[in-house]
Amino acid sequence: MKKTLKIKKCEETPEFTPVEGVHIALVGDGKSMTLTRIRIEAGSILPMHSHPHEQIGTCIEGRGVMTSAGEVCDIVHGSTWTIPGGEEHKFEALDEPVLIFEVWSPPREDYRKLAE
Repeated sequence: MKKTLKIKKCEETPEFTPVEGVHIALVGDGKSMTLTRIRIEAGSILPMHSHPHEQIGTCIEGRGVMTSAGEVCDIVHGSTWTIPGGEEHKFEALDEPVLIFEVWSPPREDYRKLAE
């Protein structure tokens, strides 16, 4: 029987830094979605960008400000969001580090390459 279940520890997953102060780990990667753990250092900014992937995220700790489609939102522990593909957005960590988990669909091929 072919093994289909994949188990690993978050600490053992490949990580990359696309922007200074932003660390992304590819913690889950399947045929139709990608799961990432994103650590953003206090005061760091993931600048305005867009991509074709839908993303759903949850803030696990810390606080920041998200701007998406011109709307500015305070993000704190427990905040969740959905951003449609193609929508411009950015995130700024405030005075403490932020930990976020996000799911992307379709999978992030670009993240797969960066995590190699």
